[in-house]
Amino acid sequence: MTAIAIVYHSASGRTRALAEAVARGAESARTDGSVVAHVLSVEDATRAHAVLAAADAIVFGCPTYMGSASAQFKAFMDATSAVWALQGWHDKLAAGFTHSAAPSGDKLGTLTQLAVFAAQHGMVWVGLGLPPTYAGAAEDADDDTNRLGSHLGAMAQSRPGGGVLPPGDVKTAEHLGRRVALAAMRWSANVGARTRDAAGSAAAEPEPERHPAARSWAFPRVDRPALPDGIERTNLRELMARPARHEHHLAVCATVDGVQLEVTTASEPLYFNHINLSDEYAMALPTGDELIDRFPLRTFLSDPATGEDVGRYNHRVGDLVLHPDGLLHWPGRLRAPYDPFEFPPGMRRCGLSLVYCASTPTPPTWSPLPRPVGREEDAKAYVSPAPPMVLASTRGEPGVLAHIGRTTLVLLEVPAAIAPPHGGWVLVLEAGAASVHASCDLLRVPAGTSLDGAGIARALLFASSENEPDALPPSWIAVAAPPFATYEEGEPGALPFDIPGEHEPLHIEEASPALVSIDIGRLKVEVPRYWAARMLYRVALHGLRMGYAETYGGFFIDDRGDAGVRIGVRGPKGTAPAAVEVSREHALETVERMYRAIAPPGYRERPA
Repeated sequence: MTAIAIVYHSASGRTRALAEAVARGAESARTDGSVVAHVLSVEDATRAHAVLAAADAIVFGCPTYMGSASAQFKAFMDATSAVWALQGWHDKLAAGFTHSAAPSGDKLGTLTQLAVFAAQHGMVWVGLGLPPTYAGAAEDADDDTNRLGSHLGAMAQSRPGGGVLPPGDVKTAEHLGRRVALAAMRWSANVGARTRDAAGSAAAEPEPERHPAARSWAFPRVDRPALPDGIERTNLRELMARPARHEHHLAVCATVDGVQLEVTTASEPLYFNHINLSDEYAMALPTGDELIDRFPLRTFLSDPATGEDVGRYNHRVGDLVLHPDGLLHWPGRLRAPYDPFEFPPGMRRCGLSLVYCASTPTPPTWSPLPRPVGREEDAKAYVSPAPPMVLASTRGEPGVLAHIGRTTLVLLEVPAAIAPPHGGWVLVLEAGAASVHASCDLLRVPAGTSLDGAGIARALLFASSENEPDALPPSWIAVAAPPFATYEEGEPGALPFDIPGEHEPLHIEEASPALVSIDIGRLKVEVPRYWAARMLYRVALHGLRMGYAETYGGFFIDDRGDAGVRIGVRGPKGTAPAAVEVSREHALETVERMYRAIAPPGYRERPA
């Protein structure tokens, strides 16, 4: 099925008639009903993101007022900024048409404006493809197609005050619709052929189902040969593109000697501060989606006692940054009023990140590294003495990047072979196009085995100085089971909500549709419901073994140690936090009930 969307503004009905002509022309391209045209006014189009997202081509049309698009159509253009930011219409076909009362009316200015708008969205413009007729007899001129001599798009003209469209202008609009539909069919077929060619013999195999937010990633060929000598392989993009995975779930993908690599996805900023059980190193991995891979990142380090920032990183894909033991770290923090993001349907995209940390409390082993030349200010301390900070580029000098416990993370560049004495894990960052390896491949190399480095441009080696890598973790086989049903799959809870405490209970009540008020005794804070629900589900998803997590407003959950789980609030600077303690036996049930009570109406754990 080929879908063509026609978006128009019409004041007197003539541009609407052109839009309907474009639709008739598009559907006439095939007689079997395999081309469908959706005609949407700009008022409809602002509410029809799903139709536009699914369309193979979008044709834009409006009257020409004062030499440019009408104000109503310009408002529609401006309202697509979220789609533009996500390049949601990238590589769709586009075309345009316009109408004015004057024979010229400067309609070319409007078509140029529409073409520039399409180019900003990364679309491919389809011109009219119809020569002018050079009509000679005035009585025949109105029947001629492209009588106004346009090439960029379809032009129409009729007298002011409700004049009738000339038949030739209607036929020109029909021609444009048919041309766009035929081009869309060819374009889709060619893209499919290129995809099949890239996959080689794997073309006969069905494409795996992908998580909607990861469909823009690049994935390795599925017909790659197996690796020899017991070397096992997965690809982190493949793991985190599985439809059942959760966002911001730190899935353990490699372990050795009590230290691990975790992988996670994010299409929203992290909605909580976090203290891990050891030093933690994080790196945004390449996804193959240029928009995501070029996105600038920012992480703040904060004092857990006061909440005051002590440093910040400006970083990017391929940078390794240290989240020091004992400090909060908050990637992508929002400012008040902490509004959730409005993603048009089908437009959500996510990044991919790697985390290197310990699974049990482990003393810090900070290894300062020189910062990349010209980027000294990208790791900036706000206090003196400065906290431990590392910003290392994986496009820099090869060598040891970090230590945790008895393990190291080493950057390799064009290795001839990779043969760690006790074995290890190899994460391919960049590989040649003809290589058997692909970006984000994760390989388990047993002790006594050598991995041929041919085709690997850059990689990370995660290994212990004493022990072999552990067996493959469960994440290679399946997505972790959720701790309980998501909000949309279960019954909502209700406010107010109370958790008994040894001295004072923790009391939660609605402050507004977007906020809850949480108080323990005289300490009271307001917390965004959406982000609090996000944090609660992630804490549960990690088995209440995340460490310390705190969201906007100072609401926190502290599950460090084997005693009970502390749930509380941190007040203003200089105010001691207050918390209640829930036994491990009842903690998960309490978190679920709190989650269902706090989540705002309409909340979804798995957004479209």
